[in-house]
Amino acid sequence: MNYKILSLGLSLLLYGIAMALPCLLFKIVPIDPLIVPNPNNYHYTMRGFELTFFGIFGLMLLQITALGWLANPIYWVSCFFFAYRNYKISAIMGITAVAIGFSGTLLGFQYKLLSSEGLPPNALISSFLPGFWVWLAAPGLLALVSLFYLSKKPRYSKRVTEV
Repeated sequence: MNYKILSLGLSLLLYGIAMALPCLLFKIVPIDPLIVPNPNNYHYTMRGFELTFFGIFGLMLLQITALGWLANPIYWVSCFFFAYRNYKISAIMGITAVAIGFSGTLLGFQYKLLSSEGLPPNALISSFLPGFWVWLAAPGLLALVSLFYLSKKPRYSKRVTEV
């Protein structure tokens, strides 16, 4: 069995599962301190496909919290290089996707999101849900497998030949 195809397929499966799972829980912050929000609308959950779709709009509006969305195209670049057996670039892109995805999304705990990102106004990320971790596991798996194949790659040393 070809473990490279299995690894890429498992990574893509994880990515697809993350699109269907709830990823982020948002807390709605009232604009006016005298108005108490409806308790039923106090939290808002977004699934992976919603975050992927609306994240590009946040990036176009120069929202700092949308920087985590950039992990998606970086992950696809990692998949491309993994498929063409360029494991060094695949590992670098996979690690970069995990770092940007986590740190960019982490900014949502501090900065309010605009309502144009598919959310009610003044939403803050409240917690990470399972889909978020599965989403980060997809490029993480590719990075780990790429590093494994890089470690197994035969190293050619220069031979010093005597004349």
